Amino acid sequence: MAPGLGWLVGVPVLWPVLIALLCLLLRPYVARAAVVLVGGGVLIAFSLLVYLQGPFTFTPPAVAGMEWHVLLTVLDFALLLWFLHAALVQRSLLAIVFTLAQLVPLAYWEFALHPQVTVEPAFVVDYLSIVMVLVIGIIGSLIWFYALSYMPRHEEHLHLAQSRQPRFFFYLVLLLAGMNGIVMSNNLLWLYFFWEVTTLCCYQLILHDLTAEARQNATRALWMNLLGGTAFVAAMIYLSSAGRSLAVADLVAKGGALPLVLPLALLCLAGLTKAAQVPFQGWLLGAMVAPTPVSALLHSSTMVKAGVYLILRLAPAYQGTVLSNVLALTGGFAFLVTAILALSQNHSKRVLAYSTVSNLGLIILCAGLNTPLAMAAAVLLLIFHAISKGLLFLCAGAAEQELGTREIEAMAGLAARMPFTATIAFIGMLSMLVPPFGMLAGKWAAMEAVAAAGSGWSLAAIGLLVAGSAVTVVFWAKWMGRLLSQGLPREKVAERVPFFFALPLAVLVVFILALSALVGPVSAGLVLPGVSAAYAPVLGVTAAALILPDGFFPVWVLGLIALVGVILPLAAVRVRPAEARPVYACGEHVAEGERFLSLADSEARLEMGGFYWAEFLSEGKLNFWVNLLGVALILALLGVSLA
Repeated sequence: MAPGLGWLVGVPVLWPVLIALLCLLLRPYVARAAVVLVGGGVLIAFSLLVYLQGPFTFTPPAVAGMEWHVLLTVLDFALLLWFLHAALVQRSLLAIVFTLAQLVPLAYWEFALHPQVTVEPAFVVDYLSIVMVLVIGIIGSLIWFYALSYMPRHEEHLHLAQSRQPRFFFYLVLLLAGMNGIVMSNNLLWLYFFWEVTTLCCYQLILHDLTAEARQNATRALWMNLLGGTAFVAAMIYLSSAGRSLAVADLVAKGGALPLVLPLALLCLAGLTKAAQVPFQGWLLGAMVAPTPVSALLHSSTMVKAGVYLILRLAPAYQGTVLSNVLALTGGFAFLVTAILALSQNHSKRVLAYSTVSNLGLIILCAGLNTPLAMAAAVLLLIFHAISKGLLFLCAGAAEQELGTREIEAMAGLAARMPFTATIAFIGMLSMLVPPFGMLAGKWAAMEAVAAAGSGWSLAAIGLLVAGSAVTVVFWAKWMGRLLSQGLPREKVAERVPFFFALPLAVLVVFILALSALVGPVSAGLVLPGVSAAYAPVLGVTAAALILPDGFFPVWVLGLIALVGVILPLAAVRVRPAEARPVYACGEHVAEGERFLSLADSEARLEMGGFYWAEFLSEGKLNFWVNLLGVALILALLGVSLA
């Protein structure tokens, strides 16, 4: 490639590092805000340039005679030593064990065995990488902008004597550098370094508020992600010891050859931990204690998406193996059970977190099906989930700062009290489950792919997919009902929509509407070329041979049907204000209907709320069995690679 194209790799990776350092050094809010705005704008521009350039490869030249892999090796060990220090500070035995399980073998491998770690090209940017760069750069930058308004108010609530925003923005911005490095790296050793950078940022961002709960949850996230890092190191050492290349492209090109199944399983295990799949969902649920911009970034464009990216990237390599089938069941199981767990949640961010784990499970199910159509569905789901979930987290944060709570019940009647935020949130929720939105296009494609597979494994997958989809409708419909319900009269809230709240919300909702309307061109221009390139050596297919979304998803027909289903009831039933009556509570109303005279003329408070099935479906009731089955599936994943 032309040397000038190195900027298309260097800027997405190194530019956020520079912005992060400036955020750490600049104390005044205005200066930091200017840096974040300029930095985000440049990152978005370069993300679009990567898309316009199309696939390319790049190997950075040595600087002053020093090879880049030497610098990354030094940074690898610096990171591991920092993890060891953090584990000792937090007194986490598991974090200590998993850090040493990486540090000691990696040191022996690097310094005693002197493996061949040079890979050319070092960076390979294909259509899957381009999709990820767009998601990371655009959605991630919009979340940076949102944080400019969110964090000052967050710190007001905490009554901090000294602002911790410089440190917060340092790790928030650095996270995108790590993610861009992951999705463009062709060298497994380089990918591992960026992988651990995201672990560092995740730990620090969850820890940010320094409460006891934040420390506990950050430590859990640390050891679970270090477990994935241990599997990553084991896979690299195995490949090197077997005389295999550490190039991701070479690993994928070999297909599911028997000697490669174990390292593929280990890399998939690393992906499952990063994607917070069962039984590792606890770290992502715990991350909800962090400020909302962290939650939005972790769920939409970073961290968890790194996990599914790695599994999707490796999918052609394990195509046709039992590993692929077990992976499909693992993803399908997570899709169903985490959707069920979401039913019992009244905490808005926990519902969104469980929904994220569930939808990532669906993407992994598609990766396990491992057909071109299933992979097209997976990439579609990845794109539209990132947009919708980023939007919903930002709405949840805006509502939380106005209402002072994250409870869904407190959002009753939000459409009348905070019309802008509620409208955007309602569209975001609709986009997760109804036509003509792109998320349903991905689910439709997934069902088509499962049906076309026609094996015993696919029957189990279709059962998990259908049941999980049905449960998903329930918890979204319940939340939307609370937004629209009138309920009891409540204290009026004058909605304030700061510019840096309104801008990301407006842009993301435009993305949802526009990309859903253009789901066919999006698939033809971004999704199918990548799927065709990945599977052509194995299956002999081309983009023309794949089913385009306009064929398997009649988007406009279904969209019109859904619209008619909404309009007809509204046209048929009209409630005039004069006809409205207070809720009858078997007693005379007091204080605008919130209280009424009950037994012996004593005042009682009238309370209404949703039904959460906590007695049967709570985490306390289900978590043990869910995690036990999750562990069994992980053991099966590793077991089939050893058989």
